[in-house]
Amino acid sequence: MTDSMAAPDSSTLGVSIDLIHLPTQITAEQLRDVYMEVSGTCGYENFTRTPTGARLESSAGAESGVSGVSRVTFGKDRLQFEEQGTGTGTDVLFRRIEEVLRSLRQRVKIPMIVARTRNHRTLIQVPGGGQASAWLSENAFNLDGEDFNAIGRPASLSGLRLQLPPQVQGEAHHLVRIEAWLKDPRSLFIEDVATWRFPLPLDQMEKLGQDLRAAEQVTSVGIPAWIASLAK
Repeated sequence: MTDSMAAPDSSTLGVSIDLIHLPTQITAEQLRDVYMEVSGTCGYENFTRTPTGARLESSAGAESGVSGVSRVTFGKDRLQFEEQGTGTGTDVLFRRIEEVLRSLRQRVKIPMIVARTRNHRTLIQVPGGGQASAWLSENAFNLDGEDFNAIGRPASLSGLRLQLPPQVQGEAHHLVRIEAWLKDPRSLFIEDVATWRFPLPLDQMEKLGQDLRAAEQVTSVGIPAWIASLAK
């Protein structure tokens, strides 16, 4: 396998996971108690009240070892966990989710998660170098400049979208967006939104961990390998 065919390195910009549950009344005092209990193990340093609940958040460069920002936001019908620019792997993020849910369940009755989404945003260098828009035209669609002549002016492709439907019951549905990144024309921006639309009881956290790791494989292994395979 040549270097241009090898799976390119990826750089994670951020990951967010939404856990949607039935609307539940949670007081600010209960959320502050959660913060006090999990701040040490999860690295959260700040507690902020919001119109729908509260947000726990770390600071960039914190002594906890977090290189970016890690946060969890509590709403009336969902929890959103975010890792921005930290490069945190799924196992570390899943441990934070476990800790927060364990503490929250001691104070509020949330029997199950009714739906889940995982949004993963990464950057990949164009295989073999070059401009991302030109690479997409030539490698993903086999088009060159003359193929756009009928339009009457030069054109190039800015991106593409993929749908990866579940193959077995319980598997996630993936919507993948691949675009030339405006900040660096030599990079491809990839956003993968994975959605699970079936209930998950909170006493089955090991299933949540398995699903998140499977979704990470699509973003960190499957998509980069597919992009590399397109290189001519």
